[in-house]
Amino acid sequence: MMKHTTSFVGLSASLLPLLCAGFHAQALEFDVNDTQVTLGGYAKLTAIYDHDGTITAPFNGHLYSVYSTPIDGSPNADRSDLQMTARESRVFLKTRSDTHYGKLTSHIEGDFFADIDADSPTWSNSNGFRIRHAYVKLQNGQHSLLTGQTWSNFMDLAGSLPSMDFSTDPGNSFVRQPQVRYQYDLRPGHYVAVSLENPTLGMCQAGPATLVNCGNLSDDKLPDTVIKYFYANKRVTLSPRALIRRFELDGQSEMGYGLAVNGTLKFGNGHKAVLGLMVGDGIGRYAGLGFNAGAGISADHTTETVKYKSIMGGINLALSDNLLWSIGAGYSEQDEEGFEQGVLTGAANHEAFSWHSNLYWNIDSNLQYALGVMSGEVENMAGQKGDMTRFQTYIKYSF
Repeated sequence: MMKHTTSFVGLSASLLPLLCAGFHAQALEFDVNDTQVTLGGYAKLTAIYDHDGTITAPFNGHLYSVYSTPIDGSPNADRSDLQMTARESRVFLKTRSDTHYGKLTSHIEGDFFADIDADSPTWSNSNGFRIRHAYVKLQNGQHSLLTGQTWSNFMDLAGSLPSMDFSTDPGNSFVRQPQVRYQYDLRPGHYVAVSLENPTLGMCQAGPATLVNCGNLSDDKLPDTVIKYFYANKRVTLSPRALIRRFELDGQSEMGYGLAVNGTLKFGNGHKAVLGLMVGDGIGRYAGLGFNAGAGISADHTTETVKYKSIMGGINLALSDNLLWSIGAGYSEQDEEGFEQGVLTGAANHEAFSWHSNLYWNIDSNLQYALGVMSGEVENMAGQKGDMTRFQTYIKYSF
């Protein structure tokens, strides 16, 4: 079990002087012919302190996926580390125009989270720019068609909790990829969507460690298909989703699937409760950030999918008009059958659990300060365990 006794002094104080740096910019809007253009983004400085374990990947450890928690006895298992980064800062460009076929919008967005560290933190802390979103959407009445790269249709953003970085507790899907998506709006806040999305096997290795025996050749011949239903009223949201995938490894094919449902309930004066369930056989990378591939080659040289299940939940408490407290947790389990078949190695995750507690202060409409903690523990297929705790704080100016 993880150790909850921690020492964390003065981490947030290092960022407090930035609160005095007043900014008064807004997103820039202008017209080009008959097209409305909006430029915006945010600048964000994050400080991270890892206790009783730290991570160096992915992205130099600036993002904590519970699946990357170091195993006891490994080089990073007993380390503590402090670092600061501004690489999550981002910019976006949006357009909107009316056409004979309906309202046409586009969204291009990027940040500096490409896994490129040009000269390390020794000198200029340079990081590579990457595309996050790049898509166009045509809306005609109740029908819309989206083409490009954005969040997977399998995700439910309304049924998730805010996080200090991109990652959060187990049981939260995190996939952004190219797709073609059709959506039919039954009424405002109530729709059905079907998407064909970029297929890829997923992560077979994490650094030098092999997680899944993926064979020598993976062929992606059919898009991943996602069907989503979303319902919302003033108090409740509900979103069941289904995923179908096809794997082909070393010439042998197998089908995989994933099912998920998330719901939220608003109560009191601005509070919200969240609950999510996920299960699948071959769900793989759709299960969460940093999770392994959903299929591999067994000891009998056949392609086999891997079973998975998870649960997550939490509460957002509106302490005041500009102060939010978010508390949540998640648990996931990958079936041992995959290990027994020889598909998964001993380094693959068997169980993962984490919890978080974050406080968000909206100083004004543009400036936000946050302080939080996330603690995770894991057990791999070989029965080895690990845990760590991460404290984070940030100051973010949106424009």
